[in-house]
Amino acid sequence: MEEIKDENEQQPTSEEVETEVVEEKDELTILQEQNIRLLEQMNEAKDNELRTLAEMENVRKRLVKEFDDKLKYSNQNLIAGLFPVMDNFETALDHINPEAPVESLKEGVELTLKQMREVLEKNGLEEIELNIGDEFNPLFHEALMVEASDEYDNNSVLMILQKGYKLHGRVVRPSKVKVNKKG
Repeated sequence: MEEIKDENEQQPTSEEVETEVVEEKDELTILQEQNIRLLEQMNEAKDNELRTLAEMENVRKRLVKEFDDKLKYSNQNLIAGLFPVMDNFETALDHINPEAPVESLKEGVELTLKQMREVLEKNGLEEIELNIGDEFNPLFHEALMVEASDEYDNNSVLMILQKGYKLHGRVVRPSKVKVNKKG
């Protein structure tokens, strides 16, 4: 079927056609400019993301290195504190009195042991306090032997076989003891 054209329908004038083309071009130009701006923003965001990731990786590497260095050199103060102890052992050996070697050696070892304890205490080491007859505590003591004795209560420490120590409040070596177990 053929379309019947309305006689009243007017064809657009050349001026109207030009206006529509110009408006379409302006709209196209605006969209192209927006597209270019969006692409630039996207590229800038990608660059920022890459820089941020690189910076985070550098921070991570620096923190790992700092942690490794702290771990590696964490005992530096303790070791430096033990130098005088080693010096005293050497001095004690060099100054053993030939007339009373045992007494002079004993005196040198006692002084050096005292100094060593002071260095360790300054670095947070403390002896676990324990006396014969105290109640056995598995958090601080390790029972190596048991024996039945009427002299002490059940579960009492009968003998201290080896002293225990705490470092900054944490047990690093429990006291090794003999415990009373009545049958």
